[in-house]
Amino acid sequence: MLNCARETTSPSPGPLPLPGIRESDVCFDLLIRHVEDHAIILLDADGLIRSWNAGAERMHGYPAAEALGRHSSGLLPPSDDAGPQTMRQLAQAMRDGRYAGELWHVRRDGSRFLADILLIPLRADDGALRGYAKITRDLSHRKRMEDRFRQLVQESPNAMIMINGAGAIILFNRLAEAMFGYQGDELPGMRIEQLMPERFRNRHGQLRQGFLRRPEARPMGVGRDLYGLRKDGGEFPIEIGLNPIETETGPMVLAGIVDITARKQAQRQLEAALQEKTTLLNEVHHRVKNNLQVIISLLSMQSQYVHEDSARGVLQDSQARVRSMALIHQLLYERHDFSRVDLGEYLQRFNQLLLSSYGQLAGGLSVELDAPAGLVCIELQRATPCGLLINELLTNALKHAYPDGRGTIWMRLARQDERRALLIVADRGVGLPAAAPATPHASLGLQLMPMLAEQMGARLNILDNQPGVRVEVSFPAFGAGENP
Repeated sequence: MLNCARETTSPSPGPLPLPGIRESDVCFDLLIRHVEDHAIILLDADGLIRSWNAGAERMHGYPAAEALGRHSSGLLPPSDDAGPQTMRQLAQAMRDGRYAGELWHVRRDGSRFLADILLIPLRADDGALRGYAKITRDLSHRKRMEDRFRQLVQESPNAMIMINGAGAIILFNRLAEAMFGYQGDELPGMRIEQLMPERFRNRHGQLRQGFLRRPEARPMGVGRDLYGLRKDGGEFPIEIGLNPIETETGPMVLAGIVDITARKQAQRQLEAALQEKTTLLNEVHHRVKNNLQVIISLLSMQSQYVHEDSARGVLQDSQARVRSMALIHQLLYERHDFSRVDLGEYLQRFNQLLLSSYGQLAGGLSVELDAPAGLVCIELQRATPCGLLINELLTNALKHAYPDGRGTIWMRLARQDERRALLIVADRGVGLPAAAPATPHASLGLQLMPMLAEQMGARLNILDNQPGVRVEVSFPAFGAGENP
């Protein structure tokens, strides 16, 4: 047999031959001579070292001169059982044809390392046992990585559990023990389904296999409520993050688990508080609407005691303005949405209210309304000035556009773009008075329009079409921000 020790500048003793083994296998000799990441050691039938390659020298720290002729049990940590343990392994290899396992070994300097070993019996042509080949792989790096991984799992702020492809628990941390109420020696090998309520177990195996077929880091059970099961039978809500991990023994799944009991309780408290707030706001808008309705009734009663047409007209205009505000609160109360008002629905209902309130004055007039419900909404803070502006536009048209009491008023609500909407009120009547809309000589309604438009962040454009007037109001729709 050729020398299997590392070639050095100083002479080293040759291998001790194994009786009956041919020494012509040059390929095998070259293999063990140049492999340095595995220790390839030949043993005789009694376990004595007969060949020592470069990988063995690097791994154990012994030069070939010191290793050859020693018993292989000296490569194990010192103990009374080192020799018998080695002979049991050799006997199993002879009986089964091989022996494989992970064992702690020792280096020349006394340091220990975990090694993956393989023992193969070697026989002569006549079948007689002549020795063994021992192939050793140092698992120190893997062990350090595993220890570091376990440390990271233990130090994680969440409960962590790792399972294999069959769903058996392989690794866990202290938080997982505390969360599920088990002792550390109870969890290894336990099926992960035992940590979930009975109603989820049947389908979980299928879901686990589906995840392993397409592994990717993701939350588990998106859109579903997940629950854990403690040892005492108590259930608790959880969130789970899944992370696939490839290992030498096959794919694993590392699950990060968070107990969200406190979050659920806080959510329920928040929902209860929100419900109370909603109920309170609903009651507030209802009472405001009722109070405004009382004011409308008082103004109506007061107008019965006024004989001057001008004074009665002022009271009627005041009723219309209050009614425009009351309808805002009525819609908020009915829809239970206190963030916005549907302008299409508002225009439809306000148009009917206004025409009925002006009675004979509006008898010969018609309003053609193009304002689909749900097309345009406006924020609550803009709603009141918007309602007042709509009242002024429609009231002025009803009162002043057609002196003979006959004609048509057009109202149209449309979207300009994603951020803005457009309201148009037009007629073909007598047009604007000679005084400019914003001068002190203009009517109160014409003076209010620019102020109300400014409050709702709108651009107001009043066009005297001769005949008729066309008013365009461009304003931000709901959710478009504060900039006009």
